[in-house]
Amino acid sequence: MSTEVETTASSTTETSAVLPRVPMTGQAQPPLWLRRRYQLAAVAALMAIVAAVIANSIFARQYSADGAVRQYLTALQAGDSATAWNQIQVSASTASVAANLSDRAALQAALSAGKPDIKSFAITGTTSHDPNTAIVDFSYDTSTGTKQAQFVVQRSGESHFGFYPTWHVVITPTLLSLNLPKGSAEVTIDGKSIALPDGKSTIAVLPLVHKLQFAATQILTAQTVSVNAFLSAGQSVAYQLQFTAAGMDKARAALKSAFTTCAQQTSPNADTGACPQTIGVQLPWSGQWQVVGDPTQDLAISFDKDLNVSGVGHYQMVFVYQSPGHAAAQHLPAAGAFSALLVLAASDVSVASIQPANGIAPVQRPVAATDQAAKDLVAKAFLQCAAARAQYIADCPQQLVEAGPSNVSWSMTGDPLAGATVTFDPNSGLFTVHGNFNMTASYTWFGYPKSMNSLESAYDAYLFWDGQALQLVTISGSTS
Repeated sequence: MSTEVETTASSTTETSAVLPRVPMTGQAQPPLWLRRRYQLAAVAALMAIVAAVIANSIFARQYSADGAVRQYLTALQAGDSATAWNQIQVSASTASVAANLSDRAALQAALSAGKPDIKSFAITGTTSHDPNTAIVDFSYDTSTGTKQAQFVVQRSGESHFGFYPTWHVVITPTLLSLNLPKGSAEVTIDGKSIALPDGKSTIAVLPLVHKLQFAATQILTAQTVSVNAFLSAGQSVAYQLQFTAAGMDKARAALKSAFTTCAQQTSPNADTGACPQTIGVQLPWSGQWQVVGDPTQDLAISFDKDLNVSGVGHYQMVFVYQSPGHAAAQHLPAAGAFSALLVLAASDVSVASIQPANGIAPVQRPVAATDQAAKDLVAKAFLQCAAARAQYIADCPQQLVEAGPSNVSWSMTGDPLAGATVTFDPNSGLFTVHGNFNMTASYTWFGYPKSMNSLESAYDAYLFWDGQALQLVTISGSTS
């Protein structure tokens, strides 16, 4: 018995020594890469790397030469002056200018007045000129079509986040040329008042859209002009000046006074520079001029490209002269278009000279100036011509070519207005009645009675409209 017990105990002891000890949990631990907290850390690290790559790509695109252009154009579209100003570098103007509006306040004022016509844009290329300079090409869509342009972009010494370079779009100011007439008032650009002298001036502005306002004077009306200077190196400001009602009254008064002065000329052809009137033929006698009607009734004001001011219209004048053999003064018409050089002041208008002109809008024939009214005047004048008792009768068509006649009397046969025609010249306002007449002179020649037909049998009668009625100037003989 004792022997068996000992053997069993010994066997049990040996088995316990050989078998390993099993942990109390009863399960084995997984590898580190399969554990959840390590997986979450790895995902977070990967996302951080991806985010860093994306952020770097965004920053690299934003803080680049083309990025500066993109941000500048986007800011212009939005009217964001603060962002636009941060993207540009304004170069100094090398030209002599009367005023320079190219600072941050000018940019804000310009964008407040109007944004450039940019519907959309696309960067089409970037060329590196040197490490610090690039040329960025872009296209942009406007209301009138697609256009191509480019910007010079300069790298500054600054950086973003200590790594990304800072680029600025180089902006060269646009030179606006203004030509102000004498007597003009102040000019306002995008709300800023600028004092400029008369004549030509140059103003430096940012290449954007600008609103120019020209203040009114007693003579000139106020004018507002929008100038699209986007990407423009320079341009002239074109605007249409207009007279106020008071200015037109001043111009009319000045022209009437000038024509009164011209009427003091004694030459039959006074169109030598200061005055416009001429009879168009040589005449050896001097005389006096009379103004018929109102030379300003169709007055129009015009400005040439240099803003010289002209008053254009039509004049009618009569030259009155005395020639040998005529007991009364004779009359000749002078009419046509004129152009008067006007001189403006802030509150007055004067006339420098009056010249004959071409290409002026024609005169409108007055409704009351009928053919019959013209013929009636001429018929009445013919009766007076026939009743005259002289060899030479002023403003009458008949001619007696005879030496030393006496006791001259005239008789008329038939109606000189039968078959007569009336024409109107819209370039001068002159009416002409043309027809034929039959007149015979009875006279004494060295004691013998004689008679003779008039040398000429055709006539031209000239008439003006004086604003109220037709006025007969003269009836002259005609060869046709």
